[in-house]
Amino acid sequence: MFLDNKNIILLSTGSFNPPTNMHLRMFEIARDHLNRLGHTICGGLISPTHDSYKKKDLAPSSHRCAMIEQALVALPWVKMSDWEVKQNGWTRTRQVLQYHQNHLNMIITSRLDDAIKVDTSLFPFQFIDNINVNDSNQNRAVNVRLLCGADLLESFAVPGLWSDDDIEAIVRDYGLVVVSRSGSNPHKFIYESNILTKYMANIIVVTEWITNEVSSTKVRRALSRNESVKFLISELVESYIKEHGLYETLNNKYSTNDILDLNLKSAFLSPSPSNKALKKFQIDEKKLNIDEPDNLPCTEKRVINCEKTKVRNVVESKENFTRVAIQVSESGIIEVISDIETMV
Repeated sequence: MFLDNKNIILLSTGSFNPPTNMHLRMFEIARDHLNRLGHTICGGLISPTHDSYKKKDLAPSSHRCAMIEQALVALPWVKMSDWEVKQNGWTRTRQVLQYHQNHLNMIITSRLDDAIKVDTSLFPFQFIDNINVNDSNQNRAVNVRLLCGADLLESFAVPGLWSDDDIEAIVRDYGLVVVSRSGSNPHKFIYESNILTKYMANIIVVTEWITNEVSSTKVRRALSRNESVKFLISELVESYIKEHGLYETLNNKYSTNDILDLNLKSAFLSPSPSNKALKKFQIDEKKLNIDEPDNLPCTEKRVINCEKTKVRNVVESKENFTRVAIQVSESGIIEVISDIETMV
């Protein structure tokens, strides 16, 4: 079965623990690519997995949904669906796709029959408004496609993780949009799978040329170590994480042990005079003339300054003696030469 429907809703599933900028960028990359192929992207959906999904360090779905909402502030054409997390247990991806496709079909039908009332909050208002009752059934139809990374595609080969029936139903009835990552080869993987090869016309591979290896696992590790995650996740998401102490984060970015004690004297630093120890700093009473162009020869007005170097002076303290020399070269350029001698 070839999915020739040009109207597409992109659906991404996963733990989003936490949602990263790469999760959001996948939607943008896919939309650009599909638009070039002549498809119309009607919107996007993110469906976080249920709490019963067995994964290490999985934050509660209430927090993950809240973080996704914060992240999507920057991506208004994508919505968060909490249907999956509200189920009694973990739901297979095939069922998640089926629910959202059925719900989408009901929305389209409700536009034709005002008597049917359907919750349309899952989909962007622009998508709802653009459903034209005068269009043919084919033009009104919208296909929910699974948006995923190459790692999810390759997980189809993990023994016991996916059933062959589910894989075939997903690719046959909904289709895939796969965003490749550095080091992955989706085309080779499709070739090596009989099911994927059978329905390869329903698989669109999008190459991410600007490689980005951001992962939720690495973000969690950085957060637990009080390391910066700036530009890896949304600032709103980062604030939420630290406010609720997720992923072993602390309220303070740096612990007191990490702060440099400025009162300690370092053996690698030479002491310098403080403001209180600064007694005087004067230049030769004869003013230096630097207004004339440097390419002119010395004039009588500048002879005094060009004859010799003017060294005058001096910063002193009880323990430190610092000599600062100011000289004027023949070209009229002021040079500062420091000769620091320390006497304790």
